[in-house]
Amino acid sequence: MGLFTWAKPKGNLFESNSTMQCCLCGSPDDLTGEHKIKASAIRELFSGPMVIGAFDGESRPRFAQSAKSKAFHFRARLCGTCNSSRTSAADLEFTEFDKLARERMEAGLDPGDVFKEPRYTVGGEPYLNLFRYFAKVLACQIAQEDGPRILPVTEFAIGKSDFNPVLLAMDLDPAFLAFSQVLGSQEFAAHGGLAMQLSRLTGLVHCLFSTLTHGKLRYTFSIEFDFRVGLALQRFDPVFHERCVAAHREAVAAKDSG
Repeated sequence: MGLFTWAKPKGNLFESNSTMQCCLCGSPDDLTGEHKIKASAIRELFSGPMVIGAFDGESRPRFAQSAKSKAFHFRARLCGTCNSSRTSAADLEFTEFDKLARERMEAGLDPGDVFKEPRYTVGGEPYLNLFRYFAKVLACQIAQEDGPRILPVTEFAIGKSDFNPVLLAMDLDPAFLAFSQVLGSQEFAAHGGLAMQLSRLTGLVHCLFSTLTHGKLRYTFSIEFDFRVGLALQRFDPVFHERCVAAHREAVAAKDSG
């Protein structure tokens, strides 16, 4: 994934967010929950009881009652309009794409070859709707960590803009391999929360990303930006920026000590 530079648009890059607002449009009305992993995907991937947890050797996994369990929902909220009419096409397109990509991976093929099909021509409606889905999930992950609404992301997610700031990669999730080898089960789904990368030169955030795994297929989706956007983020929301810096330091320290 290469560095993406945003030319500064007219108006603001960021808007403040809270749990009493839709994390996509900012509306305080008709707020609903949003699944970290789509309920339809959970029902398809799992045939029996489900256990949810970090599987980090420290936290204790717990049983999830059903695909509707609160444990699968973001703390961040969406308004009814954003969660239905504004993003329904993106949800449906991701479901279709995910089916094709997982079929290719099961056949030992590159799931990324789905993009060679005419349906996913760059800039076409199905292509944009697919990336709108990842923009929505990334916006939810940012809001989950009390970050601001990043307008190029949220406006793209709800179809207000056709400018796609999201980068996507797909591969085999190593966590799936570890899970299946230990427990012998192929029923697996995961999300990576919000992660970030800092510039070694400036110390500013230059990438925010997350992951989503269905079965053995992992999607890594991100936004990357230059120092001007990183500096704007630090100035607009210094608390969120410092949380990102602290999380990065903890991750580096854990890696060095391990």
